[in-house]
Amino acid sequence: MELKHNDATPQRPQGTRPLDAPVIPIDLKHYIAQLQEEEAYHKNRKNAITVFKSETVTITLIVLDENEIIQPGTQDPQPAIMSLQVLDGEIEFQNVGSPITLTTNQLITLHQILSFKATALRKSICLLTMIR
Repeated sequence: MELKHNDATPQRPQGTRPLDAPVIPIDLKHYIAQLQEEEAYHKNRKNAITVFKSETVTITLIVLDENEIIQPGTQDPQPAIMSLQVLDGEIEFQNVGSPITLTTNQLITLHQILSFKATALRKSICLLTMIR
């Protein structure tokens, strides 16, 4: 297994961290605080950090203010399985059919090409997992 690390950037000078290794402990509380303190969150009212990334799985922690949206791009869509877990808050998930409201400690999974829209109905924290 090739070990992968994320390099520090001007926006995250302390950002060097493992992304793929045999074992990666992930301190969600630490990352949530970091995301909420960063300039990107204050400027854009949302922020995210990839906490794990392999060739087939990506896990991203996302913080959203009320009315902010998660919507993957549509360029080069690939078949995938995704899950969106609400750690705190309330999200309206839209795909095919009626919208579904997810609240704290709820999870939704989706089997298809990446096409969805998730809107924070109030300040929310969630984990987005993509499996290709």
